[in-house]
Parts: sequence; C-alpha cells; structure tokens
Amino acid sequence: MSSSSFRGWRFVQPVMACLLLALASAAGPALAQMHAPNLPIQSRQVAAQYWTDHSGRATLDAARAAFQDHKGHATDPSEVMPFGGDTAVWYRLQLPEVAAPTQAVFTVPIAGIDRLELFYPDAAGGWRSQRAGDALNVDQWPVRFLYPAFSLTLQPGQARDTYLRAQNNHAIRLDWQLQDAGSFMQTVKLWHLALGGYAGLIVLVILLSVAHTVSWRDSIHLYYAVHVVLVGLSILSLTGLAGEYLWPAHAWWNDKAPLVIPALSMGWACLFTRELVAERGRWMVSWLLLGVAAYSLLMVLAFLLMPQESFYRAPAVYAVPVMAVVLGVLAWYSRRRPEVGLWVVTGVAVLVASAIVPLMRNLGWLPVSFVTQFGLPLGGALEIPLVLIGLYFRSRESRDNRLRLEALAHTDPLTGVKNHRVLIDRMEHLLGRSRRDRSVGAVLRVHVSNLDAIRSQYGREAAEAALVRAAECLAREAAEGDTVAREQGGDLMLLLEGHVSPAQAAEAGRNIVARGLQFSAKLPKGATLALQVGGARAPLPNVDASVLLIMLRRMIVDLRHDALKRAVRFIEPPPSTRAARPSVKPAMSDA
Repeated sequence: MSSSSFRGWRFVQPVMACLLLALASAAGPALAQMHAPNLPIQSRQVAAQYWTDHSGRATLDAARAAFQDHKGHATDPSEVMPFGGDTAVWYRLQLPEVAAPTQAVFTVPIAGIDRLELFYPDAAGGWRSQRAGDALNVDQWPVRFLYPAFSLTLQPGQARDTYLRAQNNHAIRLDWQLQDAGSFMQTVKLWHLALGGYAGLIVLVILLSVAHTVSWRDSIHLYYAVHVVLVGLSILSLTGLAGEYLWPAHAWWNDKAPLVIPALSMGWACLFTRELVAERGRWMVSWLLLGVAAYSLLMVLAFLLMPQESFYRAPAVYAVPVMAVVLGVLAWYSRRRPEVGLWVVTGVAVLVASAIVPLMRNLGWLPVSFVTQFGLPLGGALEIPLVLIGLYFRSRESRDNRLRLEALAHTDPLTGVKNHRVLIDRMEHLLGRSRRDRSVGAVLRVHVSNLDAIRSQYGREAAEAALVRAAECLAREAAEGDTVAREQGGDLMLLLEGHVSPAQAAEAGRNIVARGLQFSAKLPKGATLALQVGGARAPLPNVDASVLLIMLRRMIVDLRHDALKRAVRFIEPPPSTRAARPSVKPAMSDA
C-alpha cells in the first residue's frame, strides 16, 4: 500500500468512527420508541378539557368552577393553544382508574415551555401541586428531566379530576403523556444514551479537528470545531439535556439558551463558510457573509436584552434568510470545487433541513412528535461525517499545493534534485566537517558534454530528458544522507557524506559515466549520454563552496581538451598546500 493510500486510510478510520457514532445517536431514539414495553397507562387514555384564563390570575377553585359551569372545551391534539402575555390555559384531566396503587409519571414533552403546574388529589381529600418549566430551575423540578415531568401515585377507586395549568410566551400545541414509573425510567435511559452518544461525538470531533489543524496546518478545522460545539450546544439546549446537566440552577439562561446559542451558531456558520471559500471566493461573497454574521450577533443581543415573547417568531423569520445565504454560498462554491463543496453543502443541508422542523413546530405548523423533537439531533449527527470528508479533501489539496511550493524553493523544477541554494548550504556543511575530519566527504561535478549535440539533433525536449537521465545516473550512486543537486550553471553535483576513500570516490565517478552510456527509454533511440566528472575527494580542499565549484568547473573545461579523452579526474592538491588555501587552478589526477 502506498504512503498516500495509508494516510488516506488513517483519515477514513476516524471518519468511519464518527459515522458509526452518528448512526448510533440517530438510532437511539428510534430504539426507545421501538423497544419500550407496552405501557399499562397511555396518553390516549387521559381525557381532557381546557379553559382559557386570559387574566392569568385564576386560582384552582376558580378553574374548577369554570369547568363546572361548562366553560371547558374538548381538547384537540392539533389545536394551537392561545398562549402569550398573561394568558393561562387550564386543563381538566381525567386520569385512568387502576386496580392497585401505581407510581406514574405525567410528562409534557416540550422542552422550553415557560410554566406548568399540576394539581392532583391527595389521600386526605385535599390537593397537592408540582411545578416545572423554564421559569423554574431544572434542579427544582419534581423530576429532573429533558422536559417537564411530574411524579404521581394513582390510587384504586380514585376518580377525582387532575388539573394542569400552563403558560407560555407564545402560542404552541400542547400534548402530554402518562406512563408507569418503570416504563418512564427505561425511556429516560434510552434518551440519555442517545443524547449522551451525540455529546460524545462532539468531543471526538473537537479532538479530531485539533489534530487535523496541527497535522494539516489548516485553520479551517478549528473553525469547524467551534461550529460543531455551537451546533451541539444548540441541540442540547433545544432538547433539554443542557438544562438538565449543564445549567440546571439557572432558569433565566435555560429559557434564553434555545434562542441565543442557535443564533450564535448561525453567525459562526457564516464565518466558517467564509473561511472555507475565502481562497477561491470574491470580495462580495466575503462581505455578504461578514454582514450576515454581524446581523446574527445583533439578534443575539436582542434575544438577551429583550423579553422572549417579543421574539417568538424571530428565530424563524431571521434564521431562514441566514440559512439560505449559507446554503447559497456553499452551492456556489460546490460548482467551483465539487470535490470539497458537495460534501460540505450536503452536510449543512441535512442540518438545515432538520433545524426547520422544530421551527415549524414553534410556529404551530407541525404537531409535537418524535421528528419535531429529535429531528435536529439526527441532522446534527449526520452532518458531522459529511462535512469532515469535505474538509479532508480540502486540506489534502492545500497540503499538496503547499508541498509543491516548498519543493520549488528547494528543488530544481526540471530534474527534481536539489537546487543551487540547497547545494551551497550542503557543500558548506560538508566542507566544515572535512576541516574537522580530513577523511570525510567527496564532491563530484558531472557535465553532459554532448548536451548541445542532442539538442541540435533531437530538439529541446530531448535535451531536457538528457538532463533528467543524467540526474538519475547520479541518484543511483547516492546513498542515504548524500545530496544530488543541480548547479546554477546547469551541471549536476553529487555530495558524498561520511568517510569516503579515494578508491570509492573514483568508483562512483566511473559508475556515473558508465550509466550514462547505457540505453534509456527517456532518450531518443540510439542516443546516449557522454558524461564528464570532475571531483574532489578526501582530504577536501580548505576552501568555501563557491571556490570549490569554480575549481571543479575549470577541471571540466580541462577534460574537454584532454588528449586521452579521459572522463573522470579528481583534484589532488600538493602535500605542502593541503593545510593552506590552494590556488584556484588545481593540480589534477586521473581516476
């Protein structure tokens, strides 16, 4: 398996893990519905009537009197109740008869309702009451849960009515459920398992994003990590899990969080989208996203400072345009970059579609149901692996572009070997080592003497192929730690590190010349390379890199006029001058 495939597989593994966790989070609520036992008490058995108290000040006795005067109306599950302002709605519930004392739980599965108070008869013939809702700290609820729940004990022969008083800052549909305590506890465990799995998925994505930010050197993953945190907090606040565990003692914030955090989330989604498309975007797109993000911040301040009843329709009115802008920009980006954009826009579209459902429920267009309550966690869980895959492709492309740019700064674009700048640095390092250890190193300069003939006979592309082939001849002779480079004048250089004997250096030169004479598919048919090698072997001359290059170039010039047509020669300084700086005109020895 190639290294690139291995790196891809290392990414796929955590993405698959995220997907499995997402599916587990998605499946948990469904399992809760599918595998809950048949309940002895069900919500359809609870008959009810309602009466509207527009003053909001009616007592239990006044409500009972209103029902006795036949002012109550039969409840319709599809009816939107006229909440808002001081209005309170009273319900008279006819609880089912039981054959034995039964511990039951009465729930109103709407996270975010303001006030609920349940009045039920006690054994002494009086009335007891329990309160819940966002106006009260969650840790003061009768049952600390995602949404209001009340614990009751049903007694045999008890036929007295039970009353529920409800208030909210805007009109909503109201539904309830009655379960025995055992069935309720199973439901609690399954819901917490599902939402806890989603919270664990958020933590995993944060860690994965931080790791990707470091490994890919791409800040987009930090932007996405913040996006996932805000979306996750939005979902946990809308479903009630945040109120139950994160801020159970802060009723004011528990009431504001389902508005404030989603607004922050959408504002940050604009910044995340801007960062995603910035390198290929236009200034109009960038400023549009910044403007929408600023608008989201203003909405956050409004949600914090003004009463919630002033804005109960604002999330839908403001959120729909914001989501439309984000999706529109991502769709535009997908046309320019489909490999990245299609994954991201699909993930965000899934999240947006799941977010529209509770908005429609808040506006009274959809009833309270499994989909309207928990569609958003499902969409949030499914969005994560889709967007992560898109970000992986983006970061991979950015990394490849960055590596290509870095390579251009250190390599010769034609041959792929090191360029002149790296050559000088490596030569200076080698010469410095040679001054401390006179048995270290060898430097070979290789010239393609028939390059002009190849160019004139076969053309420029053949001449370039000849240089590439010559670089291969040098690379075959290089060991780990050695350097193959192209000198500024066009000749190729081989720096041999470590302890190199004169015989080894001479053998390296001969091998390079011999390889050049071999057939190569890179060259035109019948063409071979005539290579000339000028070298310096240990002990290397006590000069700097630029002077040594001049010395080797002059040696190549002398080889061109050699009567014996020798191809390899080395500098051989006189013994009396080895410790001093030699002249530029070197003495020579045959290989």
